[in-house]
Amino acid sequence: MSRLKNVTTTLAQETVEELYKDIERNIQTSQPGLCPVDLAAAFIHLSHARSCGKCTPCRIGLGRLEELINSVLDGKATPDTLDAIEKTSESIYRSADCAIGSEAARMAIKAVKGFRDDFEEHINHGRCKLQNFKSVPCVAECPAHVDIPGYIALIHEGRYDDAVKLIRKDNPFPATCGMICEHPCEEHCRRTLVDDAINIRGLKRYAVEHESEIKAPVKAEPTGKKIGIIGGGPSGLTAAYFLSIMGHDCTVYEQRDKLGGMLRYGIPSYRLPREILDKEIEGLKLAGFKTITNISVGKDITMEELKAQYDVIYISIGAHTDNKIGIEGEDAEGVISAVEMLRGIGDGNMPDFSGEDIVVVGGGNVAMDVARSAIRLGAKTVKIAYRRRKVDMTALAEEVEGAVADGCEIIELNAPTKIEKTADGKVAALWVQPQIVGEVKWGRPAPVTADAPEVRLACDKVLVAIGQGI
Repeated sequence: MSRLKNVTTTLAQETVEELYKDIERNIQTSQPGLCPVDLAAAFIHLSHARSCGKCTPCRIGLGRLEELINSVLDGKATPDTLDAIEKTSESIYRSADCAIGSEAARMAIKAVKGFRDDFEEHINHGRCKLQNFKSVPCVAECPAHVDIPGYIALIHEGRYDDAVKLIRKDNPFPATCGMICEHPCEEHCRRTLVDDAINIRGLKRYAVEHESEIKAPVKAEPTGKKIGIIGGGPSGLTAAYFLSIMGHDCTVYEQRDKLGGMLRYGIPSYRLPREILDKEIEGLKLAGFKTITNISVGKDITMEELKAQYDVIYISIGAHTDNKIGIEGEDAEGVISAVEMLRGIGDGNMPDFSGEDIVVVGGGNVAMDVARSAIRLGAKTVKIAYRRRKVDMTALAEEVEGAVADGCEIIELNAPTKIEKTADGKVAALWVQPQIVGEVKWGRPAPVTADAPEVRLACDKVLVAIGQGI
């Protein structure tokens, strides 16, 4: 029996634990465009520093691997060095006693295979291949690359009109994005090095709410070019706005009664109030483009007719086709796709779920939208069946929390297998098969069928939200 002893944490150990957290925050705020070879070398060095030194693959192998990758960065490597890195990594991966060595080696193998051309660029030319650096992480992560530090500085000065004008330079939907943007910029905000990310989306919304009025943009001289745009959703309206500013004559053709596309027919009004969307679209139309609604290309007007009228045709029809689960009973009355339901709500046709039990299939933002909408439409209970864990849901954490707060129950690790029908063909229940977590693939554990009987979820409606297509 080992002698009992009281172990107290030293100041050095506490400092090391704090350093681990500091490293984690630094990695989180790293922007795209960093040299991948340099990052690989840093990771190998960190892994070597964490090695206990008891096994040779870690103690000697990782040190040798670090030397090989550093030789690439120092311009001393040859094409044979890449083979040596791969062989050394493979040897460490297969023989290391613990995951510190094997995972470091696996990362090195992945690095050589994933960005081999970057290694070769260093070896052959002594430079990094990736030259397109974006120094600000939030700007780099923003899909529209909006000047976030710029408009935050303008908000700080109280210049709200100028802040919104700066946003519109790259993104013509500041009000909409201030309400529903998934804000990937905040995940890499450098403020997290201090405490937590700045509420970038909230600041954008604040600026829009304090804007005096939407002004017509300054336009270039007319070019004489005519552009036809099929689809009045966010893509089509964005194209029409910027092309009109460039001086082109644009016309938008929209199949439905109102403009907005998935912003109107895919986002419930409790998240994006229609008066805000309508005001923003009217502001975009100040750029001077024309719109024609309730017209279907291919039916009311042919592509040949459009090609004859315009120099260029821009097609932006959106993803309005729902995906099917592909299980028995999916044709039952009461199985409704999320796309169909939200489209009806967008047209003002509110379904009545009063007193009904609803089951939603899916784990994305759209699944949360229809689940929370069902609660607002009078549903007695709403269950969200998802084949993975709750933590693996692709929906924003705030949307998942909102669904739970609204009264939705999340049935995690349960995959739908069939829909039970009543004698007259209506939904009676959704049957699900319990799952367990399996091997990690693409950053999430893949679900594996559990050795457990199927579970019956009695319900009146099944709302399917598992993705869309064109």
